[in-house]
Amino acid sequence: MSENTRQTTFSTFLDEGGSLEEIDWTFKGADTSYLTHGLHNYPARMIPQIPDTLLSYYKLCGVIETGDTVYDPFSGSGTTAVESRLHGLNAQANDINPLACVLSETKACPIPRETLRSLRDDLLSNLRAELHTIREQYQTGTLTFADEPQVRDGWFPEPQLYELWYIRRQLDQAEESYGEDVTQFFRVALSSITRTVSYQRNGEYKRYRLPEEKRKTHGPDVFDLYRSKVAANYKRMRTYSDRVDHSLDTTIHYADSRTATANEENTIEENSADIVITSPPYGDHRTTVAYGQFSQDPAIIAGRYGYDEMKAVDKTGLGGPNSDLKPIEALEEWSPSFGATMDALRETDGRADDAMDFVRDYYEVMNDVAKVLKSGQPSVWVVANRTMSRVNIPTHLITRELCEHVGYEHESTLPREIPTKTLPWENAPENIEGVTGDAMASENIVILTAP
Repeated sequence: MSENTRQTTFSTFLDEGGSLEEIDWTFKGADTSYLTHGLHNYPARMIPQIPDTLLSYYKLCGVIETGDTVYDPFSGSGTTAVESRLHGLNAQANDINPLACVLSETKACPIPRETLRSLRDDLLSNLRAELHTIREQYQTGTLTFADEPQVRDGWFPEPQLYELWYIRRQLDQAEESYGEDVTQFFRVALSSITRTVSYQRNGEYKRYRLPEEKRKTHGPDVFDLYRSKVAANYKRMRTYSDRVDHSLDTTIHYADSRTATANEENTIEENSADIVITSPPYGDHRTTVAYGQFSQDPAIIAGRYGYDEMKAVDKTGLGGPNSDLKPIEALEEWSPSFGATMDALRETDGRADDAMDFVRDYYEVMNDVAKVLKSGQPSVWVVANRTMSRVNIPTHLITRELCEHVGYEHESTLPREIPTKTLPWENAPENIEGVTGDAMASENIVILTAP
């Protein structure tokens, strides 16, 4: 369906009295990887149909207009940023994961096809022969690099690891001629195949290796994988670039959403956003979606990030041990649902301290977002209810109640099932092999207006 056809259909729906509550937010069977959304996968990625529908709705209702600014405090791989530009809107976003920032920028910022084609041809023209030489040098023991990839031993077949590293070094050199933005597009393709080349188990977002017997026969062709991914991504970017307005601004900050308005660098200006659409983490990175573990090897090999920096991502996320915020006991009063949850966790000798750490940090984001978003404008939080120690965490109610304490006004909460998403359907709350419990199979879209 074309953009104009979709807008006309949606406009008719509104003219006939349709509301957000009447939409089937599951979007079962929908293509969630169209255009640049498909450049690179990412765990627990919000599907693009959610921001697409919300932005269409609020534009047609006159709440936002072309040229306004969308803010996403948890950018992830850039779903909101991409949809913002597709709807003629500027975007500001931030994330504490450097790979997430790279993916968001690459997916959302258009690149002219002529520039892409030029670097593609320069990069791929002799790459097969060059990688063959790398393999021969490895086999004869004559391969030397001035620097080595900082990945953990035993996670990659060799010489494939060195073939990936050779491509990375070629991109470092190309950046001198083509610039960072264009080169980054090809880094994302390299990042995308890194996990495929590694011994990482398919379908896992945390670090789990293939069984040893399968590693012996794991021999991916790096050139074929990279060439194929570059070709597919080139086609996606070419179509996206032709469709969007290149004069719009999309800025992705490598920054902490708890202090986005107070950062000395990468500051988000107060009262600058016309709408917020975001999908916060479902819980602390250590026990739910380990974004840092997912991103570690791709960021080290394809980008210029070190092992220590990537190792710190999960520790720095909401509720992580690197947070220096103190517990706020009043949170249990401000959110009765959170208070009841904490009581249940204490009764089961559960992880009450972990829950407090996460919600405390989450509350700080709500406060900071209220500073960024203009008064009376919509703020949309797409959340899921996880379990901790077999206790359900009603994140949608906690989000609503704490936002209301900040001064937001609740508009509606829209439930949706999750037909496909890279996240844990089951977890092992007691960390005992074979013991599992329900994790997450549904979400809620919590809509509020800013104070």
